[in-house]
Amino acid sequence: MRLTLPRRIPIPFSRYMSPEEILNLTEDDISNYNSTEDISNYMEQPHSETLDDISKPTWENIAESPIIDYVSPDIPTTKYKLKLKYGGIFRLSKKTFKKMYCFGSQKCIYIDTWSYNFSQLNEEVIKRYSSKSNPKFSICYIDKCAPEQSFIELDSEEKFMAMLTMYENEKEVTVYVTTENNTKSNNFGFGRQKCDNGDEPLDEDDSDYLPSEESYYSHLSSDNEYEEVNDDDEANSFTTNSQSITVESKFENVTCFKRALNHYAIINEFDYFIQKSDPTRFTARCENIDCEWRIHASIMQDGVTFQVKKLVEAHTCTRSNKGGNKRATQGWIANVITNKLISDGDVSSTELRKWIMKTYNVDWEDSFLKLDEFREELLNRNQGSVMEIDFDIVGNKKRFKRFFICFLACSQGFLAGCRPYIALDACHLKGKFNGVLAAATGIDGNNSIFPVAYAVLESENTQSWTWFLESLRKSIGTPDGLVISSDMQKGLEVAMMNVYPNIEHRECIRHLSSNFKKHFHNEFLNNKIWAASKTYCPTEHDKLLKDVSDVNKDVIAYLNKYHKKIWSRSKFGTTSKCAYNTNNISESFNSWIGVLRYQPVLDLLDGIREKIMKRLNKKRMLLKKLNGTLVPIAKDHLNDISKNLGEYQVCRSCEYQAEVKCQGKRWDVYLDKRKCSCRVWQVTGLPCVHAAAFIAFIRDANWEKYVDQYFTIEKFEQAYQFQIAPLPGRDQWMQKDGEKIYPPIIKRPAGRPRKNRIKASTESKRNDMRIE
Repeated sequence: MRLTLPRRIPIPFSRYMSPEEILNLTEDDISNYNSTEDISNYMEQPHSETLDDISKPTWENIAESPIIDYVSPDIPTTKYKLKLKYGGIFRLSKKTFKKMYCFGSQKCIYIDTWSYNFSQLNEEVIKRYSSKSNPKFSICYIDKCAPEQSFIELDSEEKFMAMLTMYENEKEVTVYVTTENNTKSNNFGFGRQKCDNGDEPLDEDDSDYLPSEESYYSHLSSDNEYEEVNDDDEANSFTTNSQSITVESKFENVTCFKRALNHYAIINEFDYFIQKSDPTRFTARCENIDCEWRIHASIMQDGVTFQVKKLVEAHTCTRSNKGGNKRATQGWIANVITNKLISDGDVSSTELRKWIMKTYNVDWEDSFLKLDEFREELLNRNQGSVMEIDFDIVGNKKRFKRFFICFLACSQGFLAGCRPYIALDACHLKGKFNGVLAAATGIDGNNSIFPVAYAVLESENTQSWTWFLESLRKSIGTPDGLVISSDMQKGLEVAMMNVYPNIEHRECIRHLSSNFKKHFHNEFLNNKIWAASKTYCPTEHDKLLKDVSDVNKDVIAYLNKYHKKIWSRSKFGTTSKCAYNTNNISESFNSWIGVLRYQPVLDLLDGIREKIMKRLNKKRMLLKKLNGTLVPIAKDHLNDISKNLGEYQVCRSCEYQAEVKCQGKRWDVYLDKRKCSCRVWQVTGLPCVHAAAFIAFIRDANWEKYVDQYFTIEKFEQAYQFQIAPLPGRDQWMQKDGEKIYPPIIKRPAGRPRKNRIKASTESKRNDMRIE
C-alpha cells in the first residue's frame, strides 16, 4: 500500500524514519506505533499529492515528536502567531479616532492550524480569567479588509478559520478579549465615533499598555474580597449637572471617574494631586498637603466599573481659592457646553465664554479684577505691611503690571532675628500670564530660608528690578552689613547700584563658573576658580589666581571686566556672618513654592501667603522643642570641630591669644575678639578648628560664648515672633468701589509654550526637591 504525504505527519519520537520507509508502511507496521489513530485517519482521507509532487521532506526534532515537514513554496505553512490581549478595555485615540486596547496584558501563542481550533483558544481565555466565577467575555479581531477600523467577533470555529484565512499572508494575528460590560459600551463595528459620554477622546498614547503576566491577578482584584456583584445594577453616570460625589458612587470605568472628579473639583473650586493611579485604583488628595480632603476609588469585581470607597469631603485648608481653575481643560469645556449647544442652538463663542465664567467661576480675568480687594484685605489684617500695585493705562482701563508683597511679620522678623543677608532671584510663571515671580529670601540662625518679600513682575529688566528693590528698601531699609546675593539677572546689576549702591554685592560662583566655561574650555582653570572662591584667606586666593594667570593671562582680564562683584569668600565682609558663595537659597525658595507657579496671579500670591503663614507657625512650634542656648545647626558645628584636635599644637601668648600649629602651618587666634587669621570665624560667626584647639587647650567648658548671637535660640525666637493674619474667602472680602484692574495685554509667542527651562550641561537633571 502506497501512502501520499500530508503537509505534516506526526511520528512517534521513539523511531526516526526516512520518507522511503514511510512510503512502505503497511497495516501491520502501523500497529507498532503509538500514533496509530493519527496515521489511520490520514490513510482513510483522499489525497491528491504524492511524493513526486513535492520536494524532499525535512525533519524537525521537537520535544513531542519528530515531524516530517515540507519546504515547497507552493504549499503555505500552517504555523501562526496569535497575540492574545486580555484584561483591558477599548478607548478612543484622540489623534486617530481609532479604538486602542489599553490597560491589558498580552500572551503570544504559536499554533499549528492542523491541531489548533477555536475551542482551545476559548479555553486559553477562560484560563486567563480564572480568578472570576462564570466569566463573561467577548473575543474579537480587526477586519483588515474594511475601509475603516472594524472588529469581527470571534465566537465559532467557522469565524476562527475565516480569521486565519484573512491573515494567511502575515501568519500573525492579534486577538482582543473584553468583558461583557466593556463590550456593551464599545461596539465592535464602529468607525470614527466619539466616547459615549460626549467628551473628547483621551490623549492616550497609541501604543498598548501591557504590564507583565505576574501583575494580571492583582489587576483584577478588588479592594474588598467579599464585595458582591449585582449584574442588574447599572453604574451611575456622572453628568455635567452633578455637583457631588459620594461614597459608593459608581462609574462606568476609570476614565468616567476621572472626568467626574475633575468636574467636581471645578464646581467646588479646589485642586488636587494624584497619589496613586492605575487601571484598578485611584487615590487623590487636596493640593494642600495638610488638608484632610481625600478620595479613593477602585475597580469592582466585573473588572470595569469604578466605585468610590472612601471620601473625606470636608476641606481643612485655609486658602481663599484652592485653584480649581487649573482643572478647566479643553476636554472639560467641550463636555460642559454640549448640553448648552443642544438646548440653545447657535451660541456665539463670546456668549459661551461668559456662561462658563458665570456658571463655573473659571475666569482668568477674575484674578486681576480682585487684586485691589485682595490688597486692601491684606493691609487691613496685617497693619504695617507693604503692598504695592503698579499698572499701565491702556485706553480707559488699568492694565496689571506688578504686585509687591512684604508682610510686617517678615520684615520685622528679618530685622530682629535673621542675618543681614538676602538672596534675589526670579523664576518664570507657568500660567497664562507670561511674567516672573521675584523673591527676596533671607536665612535664619538655623540655616533655613526666611521669605522676606515677593512680587509678580512683567519681566526681568532694569525698570522692574528697580521698582522691586525700592519697595524692598521701603520695607526693611538698609540694615548694617546688608549683603545681597544674586545671579546677576537681566537688569539687576544696574538696579542694585541705583537702589543699594553702598552695600556688599555678591555673585553666585555657580553661574560665574557656567559663564566662564563658555569662554575658557579648560577644566584646570575652572577648578582653580572654584578653589579661589572657597578659600577664606586672601593670600591663598591671590596665589590661586596667579596660577590661573600663568596658564592664561586673559582670564584675569575677563573676570575684571564681566564679574566685578564679590564672588570669593576671601573678600566677604564679616558683619553678615554668612559664607554662602552660591545663590542656592533662592533656588530653594523657587522649589518650595512648587506648582503654585502654574496658578493665576491672585491664586499664586495668596498661595505663597498661606505657605509663609504656615511656615512661621511651624517654626514657632519648633521653638517649644529646643533646649539650651544655641540652635541645632550651631550645636552640631561645635560637636564636629571639637573632635580630633590632638594634631594641633597650641603656643599660648597670653590669656586670650595663641599660635596654633598643624602640619607645618600656623595661625594666630584671639578668643576675646573672636578672630583667627584663617578668617573662617569672622566670616561665618562660628569658631574655626584652630579656635576650637585653643578653647580645648584652656579647658573652657562654655563654648557657647564663642558663637555669634545670630545662632542663639533667642535670636531665632525673635525672627518668628510675628504672625500673619488668616484670610477669609473671596466672598467675604470688602467690596472696593472704583476702577478695576484688568489683565495685561499678552502677545503670545509663536510655538508651544515651554514649561521647563533648558538646563545647562553642568546642571543636575534630577527633579527639584520640595521644601516644607
